[in-house]
Amino acid sequence: MTVFKALTAALLFSSAVNIANAQDFFISNAKLVTNTSQNPMENADIIIRGGKIAQMGVGLSAPQTAEIIEANGNWVTPGLFAPFSRLGLMDIGGEDVTNDTGSEGSHTSVSELASDSFNPKAVFVANTRRLGVTHAVISPSAVGDSIFGGTGAVINLSGDYDSVETPRAFVFVQLGESGTRRAGGSRAAALQQLRSALKDALAFPGRYSGPEDGDALSRQDASAFVGAARGQMPLMISANRAMDMLNIIALKDDFKNLDIIILGAVEAWQIADELAAADIKVMIDPHQNLPSSFESVGARLDNVIILDEAGVDYAITNASALGIQRPATLAQHAGNAVGNGLEWNKAFAAITSTPAKWFGQNGTISNGDDASLVVWDGDPLNVTSAPIHMLINGERQSLESRQTALRDRYNPTSEDKRLHKYR
Repeated sequence: MTVFKALTAALLFSSAVNIANAQDFFISNAKLVTNTSQNPMENADIIIRGGKIAQMGVGLSAPQTAEIIEANGNWVTPGLFAPFSRLGLMDIGGEDVTNDTGSEGSHTSVSELASDSFNPKAVFVANTRRLGVTHAVISPSAVGDSIFGGTGAVINLSGDYDSVETPRAFVFVQLGESGTRRAGGSRAAALQQLRSALKDALAFPGRYSGPEDGDALSRQDASAFVGAARGQMPLMISANRAMDMLNIIALKDDFKNLDIIILGAVEAWQIADELAAADIKVMIDPHQNLPSSFESVGARLDNVIILDEAGVDYAITNASALGIQRPATLAQHAGNAVGNGLEWNKAFAAITSTPAKWFGQNGTISNGDDASLVVWDGDPLNVTSAPIHMLINGERQSLESRQTALRDRYNPTSEDKRLHKYR
């Protein structure tokens, strides 16, 4: 047996042993939100074996080897799924050595992987996890003279070094005002850069006899763009103005296989029917109701309501509250959408099962699903509620973070009599 075969066999054996030795759980007496047709289930019990949902129902018996989690009638839901962030890519945005969201002087674009920069031990990972987020999409940012931010990933928030679940999940593009600046000063230039890049990727490798033979992309970047150009992974495009989104719809008419997600979509309500007819997904922040830029003068609070009524496939983000760096307030933004008229089930799906499905995840609680779920002490969309238990892929997670550690260390009611600097 070669060294490579021996190593492969050892890794497979180790993985099988870990699955076999995974702690089983029994969650009792839950108000269970499944994000399925069974939603909700009162007084429900859940059996988790080998990291998967094995059985759900009322009056189940706990397996002898299972650790019991008493829900006591509290809400149990899928973990929150942050649909866009730069979580783990920066610690301090203005400090270059801690900011890996983009590379101003790089000669590459699409081929840059967010997963290569992700730090699972970053402070904001644990801070976000303790508020119910089990999974997140992470994306690099476009910099320099390219509209391409690179290739984004799906991560879980366990904080483990192997927490990148999908390293090549989508390609990120900036149009609108940001893309205009990067492309040279006009929206026409930004759109032409994107069209040319799509043609480069669809013609790859045929038109490349050298590394720089593409119209817009190098051979390396064209190779990385092929999956998105063929619709095998989403193409996420940042845009807010209604006319920019109409141009994106026209782009899909020309490149029919594209799986497009529009990020921002502040003026999407103006063209809701067109977006629904084009089967284009949108990712919006229901708090963005003020004209913060020239491309969002049409911002309004009921954007998400109008999109829902038109049948647009949408997810909710919290970009307006530093959510790009730390999406911890995701549930609050969905809750505010409910307060403004969106149905609870739809708002909760928009931060769980809907974006999870877009990126190849579950976001549901049903037999056979990975056990990534949260036990809450109240309605998860209520700002006063908090997680009391969490599992990610069947493993119990800590709800402690640097924030809670500092709170406890310097709490004035602490019985620790040492000077603060010695605690």
